[in-house]
Order: sequence, then structure tokens, then C-alpha cells
Amino acid sequence: MQSWKLYLAGVGWSTIFGLSFLVTKGALDAFSPVTLLFLRFALASIAMLILARLGFITVRFHGKPLLPLVLLCLFQPVLYFSFETFGLREVASSTAGLVIGALPAAVAALSVPMLGERLSKRQVAGLVLSIAGVVAIVLAGEPGSNAEKGAAGVAPDSLRGVLLVVGALASAAFYNIFSRRASAYYKPAETTLAMMTSGAVFFGLLAIVEGASRGWSAMFGNATLAAWGSVAYLGLLSSVLAFFLVNLSLARLKASQASVFGTLTTLVSLVAGVAFRGESFGFSEALGAVCIVTGVWMTNARAR
Repeated sequence: MQSWKLYLAGVGWSTIFGLSFLVTKGALDAFSPVTLLFLRFALASIAMLILARLGFITVRFHGKPLLPLVLLCLFQPVLYFSFETFGLREVASSTAGLVIGALPAAVAALSVPMLGERLSKRQVAGLVLSIAGVVAIVLAGEPGSNAEKGAAGVAPDSLRGVLLVVGALASAAFYNIFSRRASAYYKPAETTLAMMTSGAVFFGLLAIVEGASRGWSAMFGNATLAAWGSVAYLGLLSSVLAFFLVNLSLARLKASQASVFGTLTTLVSLVAGVAFRGESFGFSEALGAVCIVTGVWMTNARAR
């Protein structure tokens, strides 16, 4: 595939993901995290199965090793979206986007022990700088650091919420590594279908337990037309289309190269959160953003 098409795919999925933080934040006003995740992946699975049935995509799992696919689905969507969605209840969408923006550095760090790659001194320095940026954002989630946000009427980030998003960052890094391995056996459409189906089953079981304990009416009682529109965005664009583009990128590019597009995700999520939800952007967040973006550039300078 031509390079410009791969780059266009990277810009596409990073923009969709960047807006997904904002959309998820709004959808959580109507749905619980478990219900939202189930609806998202159920819709995505149905869409993928329809595409397969109509012949737009072809999938074949028989005769292929399952372990790479199981590991892939464990880290993405099960662990990643569990951490991200519960974390977004307690942090701003812009904060989540900034933390996830350190993904290229996290992938580079994992590539050393898991893929046997070597990092230059410049890349190591960039990795350390990115980690420092994440630490700055984590410290911004400390209770004492949120006093100004609370006084300004803006919901402060909780330390627990930021740490949950850091867990999502780690899960996404492992996903990038295992996706690269799975691409040796599975096509992008196959990995995408497996991810969406595993997410629907896992979060569907959790939704059944939640519905039995809370009552089924409570799960959808606050749903509005806008909330259902958010589910459609997350299920069709942010799951089916975006993950297909991600798996396509990871199948044709190095994991470290593909993850560079996560920097654009950070920018989109930051601008969207500040512009549409009035989220604050203080000194700690600005310092963290500069460290993360600069560190990502240094870490992937050779890959570019």
C-alpha cells in the first residue's frame, strides 16, 4: 500500500479517537460505564457481521493460532476500555487525551524487552521526558492541585481517575505490541471483528450483572437522543472504522511509527475538551503536554 494512504489512515483514526474522549465523556452522563461499553461493542459487532455477511470483508479464523488474538483482545478492548471509561468519569477528556498521548513513548519502552529493539540515547531521553509529562499530569490530579479548578466551578480531576487512564495507556502499549504480532496471522478485518465481538461478550456479561442488581430501567432511563448518537459514534466510527484503520496501520508500519499518530489524538482531544466542554488547561497540564509531545518526537525521531 502507498505510504500516503497509510498516513491518511493514521490521521483518520487519530482524529476519530481524539474526539471519542469528548463523546464518551458526554455519553457517561446518560449511561453507566459498563452499559456504554456493552452498547458500543454490540453495535460494532453487529456492523462488522453485516459487512462480512454482505461480502464487503472476508474473515477466516480456522487453522490460525489463537494466543496472539486472545492477548490482543485482552489488552484491547477489555483492559483498555475498562480503564479509560471508568477513568473518564473522574477526569477531563483533555486530561485523558494528554496521558494517552504518551503512547508512542510507552510502545518504544516495551519494544526493548519484547521485540529486542534498541533505543538511542536521544530516544531514551525522549522516553524519560514523556514519562515526566505524564507524572506532571498525575500530580495535577492530586487533591491539593485541584483547588483552583473547584473554585472556578470546573470539576477537578481525581488522582484515581488519572491513574485509571495511566492503566489505559499501559494497556494500549501492550496492544500495539501484540497487534503487530497478530498481524502475521490475521488480516485487519479479522482482528477488528475479534476485538469488537470479545468486547460485546465481556461487557455484555457485566451489563447483565449490573442490570440484575440496579434494575434494567435504571440502565437506560437517562438516555437522550444525543446519548444514543454518542453510542452510534463510538460503535461505528470509533470502533469499527477507527480500529480497522489502526490494525491496517500496525500491519503495514512498525509499531513505533504507527503510534506516532497518537500525538494528533492528544491535540484533537485537548482542543475539543477546552472548546466544547469548557475544561480547564492549567500550568501543570501545559507543562505535561509540552513534555509529552517533545518526548514523543525525540523517541520516534529515528523511526520517522
